[in-house]
Amino acid sequence: MKIHPHNQIHHSYKQATEQVQKQQKPKEAKQDQVEISQTAKEMQQSGIDATRKAKVDALQKQIDAGEYRVDERAVAHRFFEFWNERG
Repeated sequence: MKIHPHNQIHHSYKQATEQVQKQQKPKEAKQDQVEISQTAKEMQQSGIDATRKAKVDALQKQIDAGEYRVDERAVAHRFFEFWNERG
C-alpha cells in the first residue's frame, strides 16, 4: 500500500491560504503626515537674526575654503560641562 500525503498537505495548505486571504482586509493606503507646531511656524517665519547669519556665513566660508578646524579641547570641555551640569 502506498501512501501519498502530498494531496492531504496540499489540501490543508490551500485551505489555510484561503482562510488567511478571507481574514485579510484590503489594506488602506497609508500616508505620511507631519504636524508643525505653531511655535515652529513662527520661528520659521521670523527668520534668522543677523548675528547668527553672519556667524553661519563665516563658518561656511571656512568650510568651503578647507580652513575650518575643530578645536577638540573646546568640544571636549563643552561636553564635560554639559554632562556634569545634568548629572
